[in-house]
Amino acid sequence: MAELLDDLDMLLGAAPDDPKAVYDRVASHYERFRALWIALAGNAVEQPMLAELTAILAPGQRVLDAGCGTGTLARRIIAMQPSVDLTMLDLSPAMLAYTDDVHGEHVEGSVLDLPFPDDSFDVVVSSWVIETVPDPIKAVSEYLRVIKPTGYVLYTFCSLPDGWVSRVGTAFLRAAVENRFAGRFLPPEETPWHDCDRSRRVRSHAGVTTFVELRKCCSVASAILPGPTDVIPPPATSEWRHVSTQ
Repeated sequence: MAELLDDLDMLLGAAPDDPKAVYDRVASHYERFRALWIALAGNAVEQPMLAELTAILAPGQRVLDAGCGTGTLARRIIAMQPSVDLTMLDLSPAMLAYTDDVHGEHVEGSVLDLPFPDDSFDVVVSSWVIETVPDPIKAVSEYLRVIKPTGYVLYTFCSLPDGWVSRVGTAFLRAAVENRFAGRFLPPEETPWHDCDRSRRVRSHAGVTTFVELRKCCSVASAILPGPTDVIPPPATSEWRHVSTQ
């Protein structure tokens, strides 16, 4: 009951304007709200991302969890492949403190200006992060900068759903995310994307959640165009193209 009252107080209280302050404030509640978000909308795109991680992770790879939060995804990565060289980065020191139990490097920093040289990582993964920053395309450009020529970038995010019916139907959920977690549901013109033989996009719930996989060859200077919702992805592989299944 005490946890529920704390959660309600946090949700109903005024949120700080600064994203760093927002996540410092919600750090102790974040795992519960993340689990609720996954149950309501996120699982349909997070599962394809996890399946692809399972397929591509290998011993000794350098992996960056960009915007690691309290370490939920980092723990999954270690469980999949315990011998990866994992780096966890987050803007919020309060969130980052919850990753102390996860073996790896812990870095306080912004996804908009990653403190790493070019071609540093084999895999960059970023879950529910880019919609919380002022320039999502810049964030993904940074992810692409720091991966090696054979590397992978995988990210999930909240996206503006297709059509007015879906937008009305998700209005309350979107308002909660936007007002309390400094997140936005990215419109097409702000969505980082590159359509090529090595990219992949999966969307669910009429487009309210999206998973994207890119490779080093990709550029994200152009906006994504609205498209059909992807529900069931094809089997994980190292080569992808934009796929759509109804």
